[in-house]
Amino acid sequence: MRNVLELPRLSFRERDRRWAAVRKEMDARRLDCLVLWGWPLMWDFCIANARYLCPIGGNAEFNVLVFPREGEPTSFVLMPTFLDGWRSAQDWVGDIRARKGTWADSVAARLTELKLDKGRIGMDGLAGPLDPDGWVPHSVYVRLQKLLPGAALIALDDMLEKVRTIKSDEELDILAKAAEIGDLMLAACRDTAQPGVKECEVYGRMMETMIAHGGEGPTLFLWACDRHPYPHPFRVPTTRKLERGDVIICEIHPKIGGYFTHVERTFCLGEPEAKQRAIYDGCVAAYERGLTEFGPGRKISDAMAAVKQTIEERKLAICETGIHGHGLASLEYPRYRFHALRADQDALKVVGDEFRTGMVFAFSIDLYDPAWRNGETGCVFAETVRITPTGAERMHAFSTKFQTIAC
Repeated sequence: MRNVLELPRLSFRERDRRWAAVRKEMDARRLDCLVLWGWPLMWDFCIANARYLCPIGGNAEFNVLVFPREGEPTSFVLMPTFLDGWRSAQDWVGDIRARKGTWADSVAARLTELKLDKGRIGMDGLAGPLDPDGWVPHSVYVRLQKLLPGAALIALDDMLEKVRTIKSDEELDILAKAAEIGDLMLAACRDTAQPGVKECEVYGRMMETMIAHGGEGPTLFLWACDRHPYPHPFRVPTTRKLERGDVIICEIHPKIGGYFTHVERTFCLGEPEAKQRAIYDGCVAAYERGLTEFGPGRKISDAMAAVKQTIEERKLAICETGIHGHGLASLEYPRYRFHALRADQDALKVVGDEFRTGMVFAFSIDLYDPAWRNGETGCVFAETVRITPTGAERMHAFSTKFQTIAC
């Protein structure tokens, strides 16, 4: 095994910045230690907090991180066969161990070693503002309570998510690489899709493009292909052969080094119907309106109201439209989605109704015409946007035009 694996790395300066910011929050909450349950669920979104402090993750690896207020953290991974690999894949954390017994057994033993078995232990993965269900299994929590009867197990709510809201320069750099990969994936779709080619072959070429350019799985990649697809992509491609007149809609989260961007496009094999083009033009018009409204210090709710106005002026309707933060996960702060507005209005109260420099988010517009085909088909468009000191900036460079594929 090579001592250093050729994988994306962030600097020790970035590590120290993150650790200091999180420990400041721990001090404010009088927490002695964090236990971050980095489970590879929901396309790895649930590993984000642990990976923010310890860059172990990818290909559905676990990263259960014990992060004391003082001293070195410990990461528990699934199997001992992966230990040398993770020591070579990153250099932020040296104490990497395999799970021994249950996850709760492993964590309790380490907290006891640290003499924190009677401490105040902050945990993610319990119900919180961004995830009202949580993801830590009940059996793990009950076992930990039994093993550590003197400890106070305290839900972190969204402490880490708030810390992760504003992206550093190094994070912006790696997100820019993810966006570049997303553009290449869209180009692969455009260049591969032809009558007679299977849906799964196009999808496979797009995934191959991500991995071949340094990307990482698992990631979210939704797909639909039909003459009149529903106005939001489905989960998986079929083995059906494409036909002239088919419309492809896809939602991609290109991922590298754990960081996701978000991009969506609509393609047609041959010329689309006039209504399809009109719907797509409405998607792009709403997107362009948003870019003019977004900027540091501006109200998120006002900007999104202007986006909605643009959609309504064209007599179109929303399947999904809004913004949600991107980084080591999707659905981060800030969030304002018209299809989930009640939840996101609560989220807005947490981080404030204001764009801030360094925010990065997906801006998606999936629309349909309620007066055409019973509103059962439509088009999609999305890109990742960053807030700069002077306004808003596209992170993707792929053409915003309706993608008409000659065939």
